[in-house]
Amino acid sequence: MIHWNIGKWRKLLIFLIIIAFLLATCQILQGENGKQRWTTKAAQNHIPLIIWWTPLLDGGYDSKRMCETNFCKFTTKRDQLNEAKAILFYGSNVKIGDFPLPRQPHHIWALIHEESPRNVPFMPYMEWLQHFNFTSTFSRHSNMPLTTYYLTDVDNLTSPTYVIPIGEKSRHKDEALVLFMQSDCDTMSGRDDYVKELMNYIKVDSYGTCLKNRKLPPSLQKIQHDYLNNLYSPELLKFMARYKFIMSYENGVCEDYITEKFWRPLIAGAIPIYFGSPSIKDWSPNEKSFINVRDFKSPESLAIYLKELDSHDKAYNSYLNHKYNMLQPISNKRLLDELNSRKAAMYNGDIFQSFECAVCSYVHEQTKQAKRQMASELPYQCSHEPVYPSMYAKVSNYEDWYSIMSVGKCKAIILDNLFKRNKNFSDAEFMKMLNKDLSLGKC
Repeated sequence: MIHWNIGKWRKLLIFLIIIAFLLATCQILQGENGKQRWTTKAAQNHIPLIIWWTPLLDGGYDSKRMCETNFCKFTTKRDQLNEAKAILFYGSNVKIGDFPLPRQPHHIWALIHEESPRNVPFMPYMEWLQHFNFTSTFSRHSNMPLTTYYLTDVDNLTSPTYVIPIGEKSRHKDEALVLFMQSDCDTMSGRDDYVKELMNYIKVDSYGTCLKNRKLPPSLQKIQHDYLNNLYSPELLKFMARYKFIMSYENGVCEDYITEKFWRPLIAGAIPIYFGSPSIKDWSPNEKSFINVRDFKSPESLAIYLKELDSHDKAYNSYLNHKYNMLQPISNKRLLDELNSRKAAMYNGDIFQSFECAVCSYVHEQTKQAKRQMASELPYQCSHEPVYPSMYAKVSNYEDWYSIMSVGKCKAIILDNLFKRNKNFSDAEFMKMLNKDLSLGKC
């Protein structure tokens, strides 16, 4: 007769319990995985189609991917318009007489435009914007804001990589106090006129084609020919860092419209002399990080202040806390919050993929809502008339830009009427209506 002691029975019982638990767990996991596979397959069988009507680049484009928890398919094939849930527009590539009309009730229109409306003058008007359900612009009020798009990383603001001490900057006697580097002349913000007047009171080194009085080094001339791909090249930033002040003057005046012109001097360790967005203080690293042209009654008074800073190192360095304050280099909570939150939304810095996925999520959300939102003027908030800083001389191109924006208003009204008619129209038909309004003095 075999005798089993109590210890052996206890071990066998524990072993059997463990086996039973493992088998039950495996069955549960298999069931969950099967359910997950079924859910994913079902989701892919109902993937919304999104069409790029005016893509950034020419050429065919087809992509199916998952944006967070949602699947969407993206294409440039216009023959699939009836099946599409959303249509995407890149503002700079919009062409009059080329719209997806008649618009179906289920069609969501989405607009992305990182530029000011100087190239598309009908953009900032309510008559145009109200036809879009989703917007992505420089404005904090758009669905996907691009306000800090031109600031690649917060660490670039605080990094001392390019900083040149004030004493060394002062020894560059062959260089002016102020750097101006622009090749986009005759802007609607009066940039050239202001700098030209400033040159009467202080020395300005002007590179590029606007008011040019100096040549870039040969190595930087090569970069200049491919400017857009070299906005933050180390060689260019090193060159800019040698100057105490850099003109940071936008080509248009809109709320939250801030480009590399503001961020590059801050990264290089120079002081931006800024004119552009009226809300620029909301996005500055610190309360005192730039010189605001709006604070001066004339270029002459600005020049006097720049010379005072040049002769007082402590006062000059007080503008560079984002470089020298190790404990709290950036005090602007709004800026920090925006830079932290945007990381989750941006796909490797590609705003167009981010825009696609933001619209994809919007499309999925809209299937649960009865009423769709429409845009207002908030995503642009650009002055409908040219805005200039205070100066002695009269801006040379005021009448031209005033006329361009007035015609832009007429274009927006005509587009509004044509969209409401909801029938295809040609460029010739549009121009006939515009010429009629021009002849009647409406523009």
